[in-house]
Amino acid sequence: MKPAARRRVLLLVALALVAAAAAVILWLPPPMQGTTGPPPLTFVGARSCEECHAEETRRWRGSHHDLAMQETTAEAVLGDFDDARFTYEGVTTRFYRKDGKPFVRTDGPDGRLADYPVAYVFGVAPLQQYLVELPGGRFQALSVAWDSRPRAKGGQRWFHLYPGERVDHRDVLHWTKPSQGWNTQCAECHSTNLRKGYRFAEDRFETTFAEIDVSCEACHGPGSRHAEWAERAKAWGMTPRGEPGLIVRFTERRRREWEMDRERGIARPTKFLETRFEVETCARCHARRGLLTEEYRPGRLLAETHR
Repeated sequence: MKPAARRRVLLLVALALVAAAAAVILWLPPPMQGTTGPPPLTFVGARSCEECHAEETRRWRGSHHDLAMQETTAEAVLGDFDDARFTYEGVTTRFYRKDGKPFVRTDGPDGRLADYPVAYVFGVAPLQQYLVELPGGRFQALSVAWDSRPRAKGGQRWFHLYPGERVDHRDVLHWTKPSQGWNTQCAECHSTNLRKGYRFAEDRFETTFAEIDVSCEACHGPGSRHAEWAERAKAWGMTPRGEPGLIVRFTERRRREWEMDRERGIARPTKFLETRFEVETCARCHARRGLLTEEYRPGRLLAETHR
């Protein structure tokens, strides 16, 4: 074949390949459309867990995790709001009820006395604090707290978290300052799937949570895949089998017990953990750490999002 003819053949082949590639590209679905990847995990709530995990739920109800943060119901509010008064460094704080709801009259951001409705109950023992909402979606923890211990142990009284100090509205430790802000200082460890939602341009918060307290998914991660696994088995009248779809399972606890060391007066585990799942999960709140980013993922190293 002459060189000129050979070049024409090669050109035609190249054009045919380009046309075929273009046809394949046009035939394929656009990216992220028509794919078969798993749906994103979502939080389903403790009520979804209760049907299958009744005993675990019973033991969790009333625990410190369950009562980490609550609505202001009559059962949840432990403090004396029957027109009680507490004086600290010349400021008398009054605790009372209005239309059945707890209120507090105390010094505000400008140092003047003002009346505030209690938005949430925070904690349960040995003390209970109360959250007040300020402008900008900010919830602040009052520095006057309720000692919930029995009266015989010195409890059942109001007290200030900084006794012997003069913490007024100009102090960085005053209840209206960022240091006492629920959104940034407390919320991550008292609710499930907490998102601060800070809007820098408006200097305000739109904080959200999946559940108000520390529930199942706070430690195990979002449970939608696990719930679907159980529902499929239930629909077929079968016992769930195979991979349960939980991110963090803590299965090592089944082979681990605690024994009392009589000589040292402390309990010791019969078997040391082989993985760091439990440590990495619990240390998120039960350690001296600081948040670097909100992109925490259950089961991942804590150092990826905390310091």
